[in-house]
Amino acid sequence: MLAIPIIVARAALVVMFSVDTLMVGRISSQDLAYFGLGVAPQLTLMLIAVGALQAASVLTAQAIGAGRVQQVGVVFRTSVAHALAMGVAVFGLSLLAGPFFLAIGQAPDLAAGAATVSVAFGVGMPGTLLFIACNLFMESTGRPKTGMAIMLGANLLNVPLNLVFGFGWGGLVAPMGAEGIMLASSLARTAAGLSIVAILVLSALRMDTFRILSLEGAQGSERPGLASLFRGPEAASLRRMGLPMGLAQGVESAAFATVVMFAGLIGTAELAAYQTTMTLVTLTFMMAIGTAGATAIRVGRAFGEDRRLDMARAGWMGIALGGLWPVPVAIFFLVSPETAARLVTDDPVTVAAASQALFVAGLMLSADAMMAVALGALRGMGDVWWPTMLQIAAFWCVAIPVAYFGGLVMDLGAGALIGGLLAGILVSLAGLLTRYHLATRDRARNTAALP
Repeated sequence: MLAIPIIVARAALVVMFSVDTLMVGRISSQDLAYFGLGVAPQLTLMLIAVGALQAASVLTAQAIGAGRVQQVGVVFRTSVAHALAMGVAVFGLSLLAGPFFLAIGQAPDLAAGAATVSVAFGVGMPGTLLFIACNLFMESTGRPKTGMAIMLGANLLNVPLNLVFGFGWGGLVAPMGAEGIMLASSLARTAAGLSIVAILVLSALRMDTFRILSLEGAQGSERPGLASLFRGPEAASLRRMGLPMGLAQGVESAAFATVVMFAGLIGTAELAAYQTTMTLVTLTFMMAIGTAGATAIRVGRAFGEDRRLDMARAGWMGIALGGLWPVPVAIFFLVSPETAARLVTDDPVTVAAASQALFVAGLMLSADAMMAVALGALRGMGDVWWPTMLQIAAFWCVAIPVAYFGGLVMDLGAGALIGGLLAGILVSLAGLLTRYHLATRDRARNTAALP
């Protein structure tokens, strides 16, 4: 049952981006291309940050499992401080989007339009990561429904904001197209971040079980001031575990973003088709992210309590469930990819290109989901560097070269770009499953040998 609200919360965050894409697609295919290119690097940076923050969820689960309740509040405050710092950093990088797009060879008009979307995305990053940090804490402490409800509310707020800023609804502002749609989304995500903080503070004022409002360290030592949130042992643990977790998340996302750049080099229609495909794929993938989060928590608690056999079962059950979630959508993509493409855009050229890509994506969904949950299971054990190395090898030594060769050298379009990603995912999945099998087998043997 833990996985369901986590899945809904993750899906609701992506639904917001999906709704944005759907509404941009109704403006023009040009705006859809701006949106796809502008979001790509920012989404990579966001997912790196989210991956790093997931270390707090693992540390919290392990601390609860080991009975170190005092440490939970310290981990929470540290993660919030790091979330805000990373959010500000991503916003700063968004200001460099225009020169970056030009430097990688994008057309000046496309680069200029995409840069405005990137900056609008960056505006919402501090609030988004604040929400993520607080929501991970609530999920790890057994309260996942709060973040789910807040993100669902943010989605309801996002729609009228899109109409106001993107389409000029009500005459309050001039229509801003793709930039306005992303700005509306950033405002909604910031509102979600502020809302969850308010709920946590009010709840802690009544009963602060984990002492999240305290300045005491994990052993009761006083470490007041902001500096302690970046210098303490919990901060070191968060960064030590979060760095490879963020890199693992970022490696895959960066590969996807690089393929977006390949699509832009092919042409605007292929870029719009790729964005159409990835909008639908990412929405489905959020079910896997939710399952991965729940699996990491359950594996982490079993690890903290030294229940090795339960740890193995939790991981394999999560991986199997992750592979089952996308099956209905995969069948839809394989049977009627054109219908799926028309959910995002009516442009016939874009629909034709996206149909080919969606068919290939239908072959990818279950493998991609199982890969994500396998990563979550390994993270719950604290195994973070080997999975990162596997991700780097799979995506940068396999996925990117295959996508480049098929999409640009062979000129096979968006479908070949997705095919390259599929190749990388299959290699990554094989490596991660082998790693988890060996790790859990060895730990189970060690447990069985104990007197």
